[in-house]
Amino acid sequence: MRKQGYRDSTVRGCVRVLKSVARRADLPVPESTKCYLAGAKVSEARKALIVQHLARFYTYKRIPFDKPHYVPVDTLPFIPMESEVDQLISGVGKKTVVYLQLLKETGARAGEAWNIRWVDINSQQGTVTITPEKGSRARRLKVTSSLVVMLDHLPHRSEYVFRNPAIDRSESPW
Repeated sequence: MRKQGYRDSTVRGCVRVLKSVARRADLPVPESTKCYLAGAKVSEARKALIVQHLARFYTYKRIPFDKPHYVPVDTLPFIPMESEVDQLISGVGKKTVVYLQLLKETGARAGEAWNIRWVDINSQQGTVTITPEKGSRARRLKVTSSLVVMLDHLPHRSEYVFRNPAIDRSESPW
């Protein structure tokens, strides 16, 4: 998958899905996986994603696979009230407070916030530059002065605001 341009996070997700299916069905036997999927207690959207991963796997292994058809149900996302978000933010540690407040104010993806560097923060203008992921666009966003102060008070241990390479070598916060 890497040779086809998929990101490492996509490859890891695919492997995780295939391992999960292999624990519940005989992975080299497409009918076994289809039987598992038919009875699996997961959403239609999840089943559709699993079918995509299985199709890629069977193509790689040159095993014929007649893909079952799952149509994701369009539902509205859960959006908490602002007071609930503020309660969550107030109940975590110092660095996590800043991280969550940044997510709240900018609407950035978790990975985008995780990859913010100190050079991406302009304290004078009160802006944060977001480097895109997953096909979005780069953007420079205005943030509150209180968030700028919180960011400025974080330790500058590396080029990244939220990562400390001496402790955490992961590519994402999850």
